[in-house]
Amino acid sequence: MDIISSAGISIGFDRGIIHDLAIEVGGKTLRPLHRAPWVVSGEALPDSIAPVERRLAGDFFCAPFAQSAPGVPIHGWPANGTWQRAETMEDAGGTSVVYELRESVSGAKLTKKIALRHGHPVVYQTHVFEGGQGSLPVAHHAMLHVPGGARLSFSPKQDGRTPPEALESDPARGRSALAYPQRFADLSKVRAVDGGHADLRSYPFDTDHEDLVVLTERPEARIGWSAAVAPTQGFIFFALKDTRALPQTVLWMSNGGRCYAPWNSRHIAVLGIEEAATALHLAPEEMRPGKANGVPFALHLEPARTTAVRYAFGAVPVPPGWSEIADIRLGEDVVVLADRSGSERSLPFDTGFLAD
Repeated sequence: MDIISSAGISIGFDRGIIHDLAIEVGGKTLRPLHRAPWVVSGEALPDSIAPVERRLAGDFFCAPFAQSAPGVPIHGWPANGTWQRAETMEDAGGTSVVYELRESVSGAKLTKKIALRHGHPVVYQTHVFEGGQGSLPVAHHAMLHVPGGARLSFSPKQDGRTPPEALESDPARGRSALAYPQRFADLSKVRAVDGGHADLRSYPFDTDHEDLVVLTERPEARIGWSAAVAPTQGFIFFALKDTRALPQTVLWMSNGGRCYAPWNSRHIAVLGIEEAATALHLAPEEMRPGKANGVPFALHLEPARTTAVRYAFGAVPVPPGWSEIADIRLGEDVVVLADRSGSERSLPFDTGFLAD
């Protein structure tokens, strides 16, 4: 495992997975990222389970997202393959490391750059595809563990949807609590399978369930954001992205709803906030000619073209009285978090990272 650090922040990077994120702020150490129970216990799992699920933790890059192919595990080689360290750069601003993926992805060479800046409570990631061919769904698969609950908020979206089929529809294997498929405009009023409604602004919203929703950015959006205020755990998680490459946000709500191995009803209060380009929410007839309602649902790779995916996430302690992020915006070398109470906090941020 590689340890990458800068003043106030460090991560572990191991076989495609960013984990062991530790952020030092105001005398506190924040560790917001999830580690699956079988990772914590160190138990061995069968080879029939994909490497990324055997090592399920933190954040990893998926390409293709939520898909597998003959000889390629679910979420693709970036989440399961071999990353080779190619370059390390240290300067007065911080540390950056570049990795190259040994396996190709849709014919493309893939490089990953992880940058940590001194004093920034943020992990900056850039993935660059060189060449390749065709449409490719991708996602960052960041996961939080919030047993004390979290209040969620997002940049304005075009709409929200559940996929055509429930994640768990066989009672012998598990349970999904939401109705599938559906389209909704309000996260506080999402239809449940029992005929009622669920408020997805607060997670967990139910017990013993496994659910997934997809939120789509508005076509005019340039930068999107997600936030989770977890007061019991003491952190605010936030993420910013380039919406041209990642126009959807997938919420994977894994709260004990899978009773088969290795989940065994013990994967509880886990929230994936997965910034993506995906068609998980679309019916087959909606997936042509590459956009749905003006918003793409995959990257388009071309042999003579480079395609970049930029994504940043971080965490800070919950200020007294804060309960829900109302807005996130960029200023001059800062990112500003605003609570619904009207209070704001500015954090150092490389605003040029998303300006290209």
